[in-house]
Order: sequence, then C-alpha cells, then structure tokens
Amino acid sequence: MNLLRLSSLPSLTLALAGVAALRAAAPGAPAAAAAHAHDPVALDQFVTSATPFPRNQVDLAQSTTVLSGRPLLLRQQATLGETLAQETGIHASAYGPGASRPVIRGLDGERILILENGTALLDASTVSPDHAVSVEPFLVDRIEAVRGPASLLYGSTAVGGVVNVISHRIETELHEEAVRGGAEARYDTATRGFARGGVLDLRLLGGKDHALVLHVDAFRRGGKDVRIPGYAESAAVRREEADEARREGEPAPDFARYRLPNSALTSEGGAAGLSLVGRQGFAGFSHTRFNTEYGVPGHAHAHEGEEEGGVRIRLRQRRNDVQAEWRGAPTATVQGFRFRLGHADYGHDELEPDGEVGTRFTNRGHDARAELLHGGAPGWSGALGVQSTRSAFTAEGEEAFLPPSTTRGTALFAFQEVARGPLTWQFGARVEETRLAAERARARRDRELSGSAGVVWKWSEAWSLAASVSRTGRAPNVQERHADGPHTGTQSFELGDPDLASEVSTGMEVSLRRRAGAVTGAVTLFANRFRGYIFERPTGEVAVEHDGEWELVDADDPEAKEHGGLPVYQFVQRDARFQGVEAEVLWHLHEARDSQFDLRFSADLVRAKADGQHLPRIPAARVGIGALWATERWSLGAEVQRTFAQERTAPGEPRSPGYGRLGAHVTRVLTTGRVRTEAFLRGSNLTDAEARPHPSFLKELAPLAGRSLTAGVRLTF
Repeated sequence: MNLLRLSSLPSLTLALAGVAALRAAAPGAPAAAAAHAHDPVALDQFVTSATPFPRNQVDLAQSTTVLSGRPLLLRQQATLGETLAQETGIHASAYGPGASRPVIRGLDGERILILENGTALLDASTVSPDHAVSVEPFLVDRIEAVRGPASLLYGSTAVGGVVNVISHRIETELHEEAVRGGAEARYDTATRGFARGGVLDLRLLGGKDHALVLHVDAFRRGGKDVRIPGYAESAAVRREEADEARREGEPAPDFARYRLPNSALTSEGGAAGLSLVGRQGFAGFSHTRFNTEYGVPGHAHAHEGEEEGGVRIRLRQRRNDVQAEWRGAPTATVQGFRFRLGHADYGHDELEPDGEVGTRFTNRGHDARAELLHGGAPGWSGALGVQSTRSAFTAEGEEAFLPPSTTRGTALFAFQEVARGPLTWQFGARVEETRLAAERARARRDRELSGSAGVVWKWSEAWSLAASVSRTGRAPNVQERHADGPHTGTQSFELGDPDLASEVSTGMEVSLRRRAGAVTGAVTLFANRFRGYIFERPTGEVAVEHDGEWELVDADDPEAKEHGGLPVYQFVQRDARFQGVEAEVLWHLHEARDSQFDLRFSADLVRAKADGQHLPRIPAARVGIGALWATERWSLGAEVQRTFAQERTAPGEPRSPGYGRLGAHVTRVLTTGRVRTEAFLRGSNLTDAEARPHPSFLKELAPLAGRSLTAGVRLTF
C-alpha cells in the first residue's frame, strides 16, 4: 500500500517528514545534501523501480515503499528481509540472523524479485529459506519496494512484488565536488556484533559538462550467537521432545536458552566502479565482491549424532555490472536510452559440523535489459524494452535435491503513460519466453503474455485515488518441476511435477491517498487470484533413509515410527486467492520552521486460500502505533507494533501466538564545515518479548532476537 511517503517511512522512525534530505545520511552524500530540508505535510518520494521513468509515489497506480536517509539508517539489519520486515505490507521469512527474504502480501520465494540497481541478483535465495540474499544493506543509498505485481518491467518472477536495492557504485549524476564520501560504524548488543564500512567517490578528471568518477567502498560485519528472550524451541516442541524422552526412558533434553545456538555470522565485501558522467547521461562499470559465513540455527540440517555445532553456510559472490544512459530533450520524440547488464558468479558451501562440505550450490548467469524512452505528444510518455536472462544452476552433494539446469528468458515489453487533466493512465504489456533445460529431463519452453492497466485520479491537491489491474503468467521453475530428494532447509522431502503448467494470476488494487494537510496517509485494498497456483502440499507419506537410499512409506508405517524421517511434499497446482488491506495514517500534530511532532498508525492484513483451505506461512495481521519528535539536529521516536496470533493455518501447520514489540530511537546531528556527523541509538524489542513470526520455517526452533540496543555513528562529507 502506498502511504505517500508514509510507505517510505519506517515504522520505528514513523515519519521523517523532511528531517533528512534524500541522500543526507547516505555514505558518499555531499555536504550540501545534509542541510535540513523541512518540507512539512508533503509526504512523498520519487521512485525509479515502478515505471521506466522516475515518478512520485502519489503518481503511481501501484503501491510502493521507499527507505532512504535516516529512516534507512535506523532500519538497517544484517539481512534485507529484516531491514524491511516492519514496513507496511512487508514481512520476512526469518530463517535466523544470516538468511531472510522479504515476504510481500503473503507471497515470497520465486514470486518476489530482488534487484540490485535494476538487475537480478542471480543467487540461490529463492531455492531455500536458509540461503542468504547476496546483497548487504549496510552501504546502500536506498531501497525501493513495489508491492503487488511488477512483472511487466522485470518478468514473471515479480508477480508478488519487486525489491530494488540501489547504490551509486556507478555514478549517474554530474556533481561538482572533487571528493565525496562517508564512513559508518555500529555495535549491537543482541549479537555483540560490530559493523563498519566506508565509501569514497573521486572526481578524477573532467570539466564543466563531464567528469570521470571513481567509486570504492568496503564493509565488514561480525556477530556472535544472537540473544533471545528465553528458550530457542517453542513450548510445544519442548513438551513433545520431553514426552518422547520420557517414553524412551531417557533424561529430558537440555534445551538451548538465552542464546540461539549456531546463529553467528561474519560478512565482508566491497566494490569499485568507474563512470563517465555528463549532463546528458553516463556510462560506467563496477565490480562487487560479497562473502558471508553464517550458522543455520535449529535442527534443520542436523544428522544423527551431529547436532552439536550445526551446519554453517559459506557464501561467495562476484558480480560485474555495466550501465549506460543517454537523456534527450524532454520535448523530443526519443527522450532517452538506458542499458543495464549484470553478470554474477555465485556459490555457497554447506559445511557440516566437522568442517566437510556437505552440499555445494552454484549459479552463474546474467540479466540484461535495454529501454528506449519516448514521448513528444503533450501528456504522453512511454518506453519500449527488451530483456535477456540466463541462469546456470547446480547442486552437488548430500542435499542435491535439484538436477543441474539452465534457465533462459527473453522478453519484449512496453509501458505507456497518458496524463489528461486530473487523470493519469498507465498501461503495460510484456511477451516473455522461458526455456528450462534440466539434466535427464525433457526441455520445456513456455510463452506468456502479461498486461496491466492503471489510473491515478488526483481530484484535488491533497486527495487522489489509484486503481490498477494486471494479468501475469509465470512458468514453473526447476524446483517446482524437477525437485526429487531431501530438502532439510524446509525439513521435507520434495517432489516436483514436470507436467506443471504456467501459473496465471490476476491482480487488482485500489488505494485512497491523502498527500497534504494535517492528516496524510493511504488505505489500500488488494486481491490476487491465481489459476494454477503452485505450492507444496503434504502427501501423507514419510521419506526414510536406508544406506543412502530413500524410501517413501505411509506415515503410519511402523518403519516410519521407528526410524523417523522427512514428511513428503509434492508440488501441486490449485486455484488460489490472496486478498487484504493495508493502511497507514500520519497525524501532523505540530509543524514549525525548526521542529515537528507526528503520530503514526499502520496496519496490514492478508488472507490466502486454495481449495477452500488456508495456505501455509501466511503472515498474521498486525497494527502499529508510534510517535516522532524531530528538529534539525535531534529526533526522538518510539513505536509499538502488535502482531496477532495466526489461527488460519494450513492442514498440519501449527498456529502462531501473537506478540508485541516496542522500539525507540534517538539521533543527534552535528555539522562542521562539509562534514556531517550523525550519532544514533536504537532500541529494539525493549520488552524482550518472544516473537515467532508465522512466515518463518524456523518459528518453532528459533525466535527473533530479544532486547537489543544498537549504537552507531555515520560521517558524510
């Protein structure tokens, strides 16, 4: 749901309505950008990920969320999912401190596309929830999320939404400063972890109308096992394991408490970029490296006699990006051209407790796109584009439940915008072909036509109404078609179906928005109907291992009861429906030249069913209430967010109790010449509540972090 800028405001900081300029707190921002920009009541930001051209949030038919500046500074966590987890309509998969993906309106995995500067990450995070997203939120400039289908520009894997992580490793704008940069350091008590990093932009040569800009950045993050409020295992799991031990005549298990075992992580990385920038465009190249090693908490990867220590994942990605853009005159028929290419070499090893590599995953591929921007007629603008993707994925070792495969995609797309008086119409269409070739399987070729239409009616300066409808087709991926084996990341034995057809969804959204005045905000209703929705359903069987071979037996079979095993899940297709509501309202109780005081309310709810039954891991409803007082140099904020119990569960899925989390922050800004220093103290889960979010596969084994204080300082010049 678009909350005018509300959606850009993190729940914790409520609404920094103009306290920080757009890049004021981002490393590498010029000192001029750090000036206090008190533009009260107008709560909106520009978005670059929802259309081919930058548009204000209130001018988009779809709902968006933007994090930048101080809100992003206060929201940052070790994973992208947790960084966005408190934004309206967005939750997190929460597979421990090292791995977490965004969950948007109840959809996750293959249906949520994560981009870095507009191109796909090409990692393995969609394959399993314990696989980390290969991007670090620490040094990014901004994060944009499109809530709802964004498949026309980016492909069918964006049917649930897009999260675009934006950095300026390739400089896109011409600036006068010869040197720009920044540094940041922070410490948090939950992980006893320290993170630090810095960025530097150098204008090597050039004149008034062009420049050659060198960019370098680096970071390092470390943390120990995360502090939790009480036991790692839920009360139900502890009771079940204690009863089993009693029946076997064994002592009660020694349950982990106060620290989540095997949850420590270390991450480090950096990038270098070179860009030739002019007044009419830019062309540049960057190289990025990212390494992380983290533990997988819980017993998901444990084998008999090997629980001690647990499995760790060692991840490595090397990425090269090329970007170029030419900007023509705003009145010309051809208004610009844009090209992006991202090439990634990804791999991670799953290390057994003895240090041996149990399974190795690799993914090598590219994502390239070119767009021609056009206009000329009054109120008319648009873009034509082409996209090419390739992903070569392999899994080798004990948990290689997927065959080696290559997925190729090509697409043509168009987007048109027409403004007529108070109405702005937005139309899009995309033709996409996906080719999947897996080892020892018949190659598949799927073609899909997708389309969308939307309108924004601004009947006054303050009020607007946005509505959109879209149709998207998504071809099944290699996991859905060809999985065959134990997948302990989900504690199951997965079976694909090579005969699955394309999944077709129809999405609808209506959003009422108020942009200016004493009260601003938005209320959004959405629905998404799927024909042939693909998901995993239990078969009632159990997979039992004998000397490296797996046998599927009935759950009531004596062998299953004696030796245990993994429940068997089969990918199936059924018609499904997702629907919900999102709301965010900001009351501007005090506005002055140098101070403001705001109250904020937020809420989101989603319901999802297939075949008359609730779908698994759908987030529970939640509400949040908070307050913010801010001046040019100080800000103080607090918010309590209540997540309700999830009683609407899938067959065999345990319910999740509700929980509340209280957060607060204080920041102080000092400016000396061109150097801007911002110190902050953030408190999270101050009541030390036990939180087990329903979308998490590990909710019964690993709660969220307990009470934590994070202190840090950021310098920019």
